[in-house]
Amino acid sequence: MTGRGGGRNRYDATSTTALGGVMFKDFQWRAGLLTGVVTVLAANVIGLLLGFLAEALQGSVDEPAYDATIRAGNTDWTDVVETITKMGNVPQTQIWTAAFALGLATWFFVKGWRWWVPLVVCPLAWIVGRWSQRVLAKIIDRDQDLISLIGTPIGNYPSGGCQRLIVVLGVAAFLVVHYARTSRRTTVLLFSVVGVLGLVEAYARARLAQHWFTDIAGGVIFGWVLLAAIILTIRAFDPTAGSRGTSEQASWGKVERAR
Repeated sequence: MTGRGGGRNRYDATSTTALGGVMFKDFQWRAGLLTGVVTVLAANVIGLLLGFLAEALQGSVDEPAYDATIRAGNTDWTDVVETITKMGNVPQTQIWTAAFALGLATWFFVKGWRWWVPLVVCPLAWIVGRWSQRVLAKIIDRDQDLISLIGTPIGNYPSGGCQRLIVVLGVAAFLVVHYARTSRRTTVLLFSVVGVLGLVEAYARARLAQHWFTDIAGGVIFGWVLLAAIILTIRAFDPTAGSRGTSEQASWGKVERAR
């Protein structure tokens, strides 16, 4: 009894160590954390500078654009656009994030990659984007007394819907590219989809006058800058991603056969 118990305990310790080694092998914690802090701060500085530029352009760009949109008024098309623009809202992007995290984690598990990475990275990217936008909105004081075509006060800087959508979709696309080692054609296709959807969201928000025009442009640009920071961080944490699939699957197989 004792011998069997001792044997099981030794096996449990060995299997746990093996699994831990597979999941965290070659993971660069120091480089990743340093890169994350530096690049996300740099992205927010760029976002702040864009915000100051947006403030300076309110009279010459934003107000004429707003007046033209209000004169165009509501049509059957704006009813469609009102539905489209919801894809960048907070609840919708939370659903996108959860779906990508779970879907990619399942796929990564099957492929023998770090299955836990999407479960951590996708929600964390959403949180970083959300709080970055809120901090910038507090610093950049935009006039929000006007009303959009859908009856809500115009939003603040930067457009969170544009920024969130680009970050959420872009992170999911990069995880596929980075771990699956996709071809150049597939990579371009995935990020083209992100770009198109980001522009669709930007158009929808502009057509409904939900933001000043420069706030929308700032949201798109800041979204891509923040996405670049997150991509650099992921690469710093796991620079050899995708090259270990076969060996990791073999390691998992050895552990399972030991059972």
